[in-house]
Amino acid sequence: MAKTTEVLIAYDIEDNKMRTRLFNQLKDVGMISVQKSVMWGRLLPADIKLAKRILATEIDQNTDKAFIMVSKMSENTLFFGSKPNFEEYDSHDIY
Repeated sequence: MAKTTEVLIAYDIEDNKMRTRLFNQLKDVGMISVQKSVMWGRLLPADIKLAKRILATEIDQNTDKAFIMVSKMSENTLFFGSKPNFEEYDSHDIY
């Protein structure tokens, strides 16, 4: 089985329709929402490339912002309030 990497994607998109479309596409790649406009997932290398392509094509380069960061949220992150259940998350589940 190929190795997955934990990634965090955050974005700031003005257009509601574009933001919703991006959210749904990232969810289809295997990301889960941890906060508004912040998603986390354990992705295969090919899925990380796909997420990069999605961001590059969906955001408006003049007004929007986004980043992808390698993370270890399931291990070393402090949460205040509701914590996503990372332990039961499988990158191949469909949400």
